[in-house]
Amino acid sequence: MPVNPTDKPITVLRDETIDQLIVNYSHGELSLEAFERRLDQALDAKTHEELLSLTEDLDIVVDETFKEKKRRELGFQMDAGDAKDVDYVVNIFGGTKRGGPWSVPKELWIINIFGGAELDFCEARFSSQTTHIKVFCLFGGTDLYVPEGINTVSKAICIFGGIDEQVQSSDVMSAPTLILEGFILFGGIGIKMKKAFRKRLMKFAETVRDMFSSTH
Repeated sequence: MPVNPTDKPITVLRDETIDQLIVNYSHGELSLEAFERRLDQALDAKTHEELLSLTEDLDIVVDETFKEKKRRELGFQMDAGDAKDVDYVVNIFGGTKRGGPWSVPKELWIINIFGGAELDFCEARFSSQTTHIKVFCLFGGTDLYVPEGINTVSKAICIFGGIDEQVQSSDVMSAPTLILEGFILFGGIGIKMKKAFRKRLMKFAETVRDMFSSTH
């Protein structure tokens, strides 16, 4: 027996709503303008009722072909077989930036002494479901940029410093988890969600539209 939509976690219902919007746009049931408007509303919705209202007039449902394509193109990359078990980012009066399709180890040490690090996980390939990030910041800072849907847990000790976490945990069991541990003295850590998720959804919607167009 299917779960009542209003009983689902709102993050799950939001994903299902966005999927149905993409499928109906891909089949030509929604104009680009209507799709973009409803997508923005889905991303900003705070209640189940708001999400349900966005698809109540749409008949085409999500199928396995769509789900498989979404897993391949939007899912987290868990195939970083070339990643080290432990890696180090050390900045002393300097800085480090990592982004793009880099390999994330199971354990990552970040040491900042009068320095800083900026790590972008949005296109990263994870080697483990759980990544432990060990941080030592002395008059330094670290900014972590994560994609929507990832889990973060902060356990670091802060003295004359702080952690600014602007990420909501995911209800998706397969989502990677970043566990932040360590010591911060006269420094700070920022954990922020990258705003590129909408752009990725729009790009994915166009690829699905092209796929269905080629089959007709």
